[in-house]
Amino acid sequence: MARISARWLGAAVVVLAGAVWSGAAGAQAAPIHRCRDAEGHVAYQDSACAKTQEEERVELAAAPPPAPSPVYGHSPREHAPERARRAAGRSRPAASRAAVSYECRAGNGEVFYRHSPCPKSIRIRAGAQGGRGRRAEQAESVPVSGMPLPRSEACRRLAASTARSGHERDDQVSTYERNIGRDPCRRS
Repeated sequence: MARISARWLGAAVVVLAGAVWSGAAGAQAAPIHRCRDAEGHVAYQDSACAKTQEEERVELAAAPPPAPSPVYGHSPREHAPERARRAAGRSRPAASRAAVSYECRAGNGEVFYRHSPCPKSIRIRAGAQGGRGRRAEQAESVPVSGMPLPRSEACRRLAASTARSGHERDDQVSTYERNIGRDPCRRS
């Protein structure tokens, strides 16, 4: 009996697929009959069930009209005129802009390098004698002056030494940024 049910199920799939296809083509879908026999096996068919089977009619909804596929990506050439328009509105042409980094000198003698402008001040920790012989850490602000440098020179100085005072304030590029091409020193 299981083989018969498997055949009925296969036929039901064919009937359902045909009904869905005909619905997609714009034709009205005919009702489908869901038949259950005494042992509980279910079969779907386009004709009425036998008198010994329990019958349920299933109405299939019409298929929705086809819609265009969404655009998930675009080729660079599609938006080239838009990019050219944006570039034309910039104040300086890209060719005349040289890559600039900064040498930052703090009031306490620290020297560090940044690829963006230097901060106006930095906070440093100054030790002070606290109560009961403990040293208390206090932060104080020190002014910073910045001098522009060509990017290639700043990158050379960044790579040259970590023994100078202030090297821990240098711009650090993460491995992730380096791997995806966002390392300013590799672009200069």
